[in-house]
Amino acid sequence: MAQAPELHKTREHALLKVPVLKLPASKLNASLEAVAGSERELRDEVVRRILRDVYPGFTPKRAFRALVAPTLTRLHFARSMPPYFRLAPNGRIWKQLDTQRKDSFVALVLYDFAIIRLRLPREYLPPHGNLRDAARNLGEKMIDRVRGLDALLRYYFPNLGQSRSQVNIKAAAPDMFAGAKESLLDLITSSVPRGQIIAVDEIRYAIMNRMLSRASLASSFVVDEWLKLAIQEGILFASRAAFATIESLIMKGYAINTVSVKPKV
Repeated sequence: MAQAPELHKTREHALLKVPVLKLPASKLNASLEAVAGSERELRDEVVRRILRDVYPGFTPKRAFRALVAPTLTRLHFARSMPPYFRLAPNGRIWKQLDTQRKDSFVALVLYDFAIIRLRLPREYLPPHGNLRDAARNLGEKMIDRVRGLDALLRYYFPNLGQSRSQVNIKAAAPDMFAGAKESLLDLITSSVPRGQIIAVDEIRYAIMNRMLSRASLASSFVVDEWLKLAIQEGILFASRAAFATIESLIMKGYAINTVSVKPKV
């Protein structure tokens, strides 16, 4: 009993990291299709497609600004850079996949976001539990906070195992290159040129695309763990940014927006 207040505080601290995601799980794929189908990647064009194909009768503020944009950007499926709204690393990989693998990849992204980015305990997630039950004793505000991510995780959970069972496709793990510096160096140098300054989102996608060519699905959140390891090992040089943006790589409390591959000696 004496430990209950501390456990309560630990759970509250973990769940406060969960962002409010209001896009219904049943609308996620349709929203991604709307972004992917934009010819010029202009925000106004994407909004028109959302109002036509996903949320007819809604206002742009209600459909796009409140529901679609926050969810897609948080999950690294899209980036908002006015006047553009375009696919981000996870979205660019998603676009290349067939229908069955699209759902498997979305499930993988959601779980990697929850476990790697948010550091949520696995017992809060399906099949062991769910976020709403984890938040139940913390009040209605906390339940409301986790409701969106909880619904997404539960909706896509049946697809999670498919990424591991599909023929010739496997899911990448964050510790895949632990103790394997040469393999990590090979992956990075085969993905991007040496000595060139590269935006974090671009190196994320380049590595994810290389992994896909090797029949492995890797989310941006897994790749971020590899990038941190590459920086620690001296494979990558990182430039600290003055402030963090939603696409920044956060390492030891610092924001990193660009990196360069160590030149070959």
